[in-house]
Amino acid sequence: MRAAAVAVFAIAIACLGYLFFGEDTDTLPAAPTQDIYVADFADMIEDAERKEILAIGEDMDERFGAQLVVVTIDTLNGEEIEDYANRLFRAWGIGSAEKNNGVLLLIAKDDRKFRIEVGYGLEGIITDGFAGEVLDGMTPKFREGDYSSGILAAYQALAKKIYIGYGAEPLGNMSAPPPADTPAEAEEEEEFEWWEDILYGGIFVLLLLLVIFLFYCVLGPLIGFIVILALNGAVYILGVLLYVLSL
Repeated sequence: MRAAAVAVFAIAIACLGYLFFGEDTDTLPAAPTQDIYVADFADMIEDAERKEILAIGEDMDERFGAQLVVVTIDTLNGEEIEDYANRLFRAWGIGSAEKNNGVLLLIAKDDRKFRIEVGYGLEGIITDGFAGEVLDGMTPKFREGDYSSGILAAYQALAKKIYIGYGAEPLGNMSAPPPADTPAEAEEEEEFEWWEDILYGGIFVLLLLLVIFLFYCVLGPLIGFIVILALNGAVYILGVLLYVLSL
């Protein structure tokens, strides 16, 4: 009798513990059984972008075991997006269980909120700062109502970071355009400007010496001195004008 009472008490404690501390998965959507890298419950992603996301997600999963999943929902129903994203991430088991290398991109359409949840295995690659930059990059597209391309761009940015973190080349359709000036081009341009400055400066000095020589020898020391002062004044005024124009 006493053993039965203890058993009932233990069951009651377990139930209370589940009620207070257990995860409520009823409010979470069911994990997809196929095309697991895109769960577009809010109908925000067009077919073309969906195919690109799936191709990237499958490639990363096959090569590294890393999973990058994008989920769109209509609303959080008043829940904080941080809590919802964390629950969804753990309930769906995104990423490898051993490496914990999953990333969740969550968008709540009606609430106008989005979040990136990162497993600790990828926290060194997808840092908080980088995740914030990715989310900020989505905002202009979302304001224009172009959700699909905004989500694709964010997915590609996260995927590219993961590829680089694993020491692999990103897929061809994720290659970013080269910057306007590569370091080599900038260095070459800077070197050209340096030699250009020397050239023009040398020509100016030679002309100045020639003028001083002519005036000093032909017109006398006094006039030569006056000319030198005038030239110095002109150079000074020219320098001031160039400085003002560069502001």
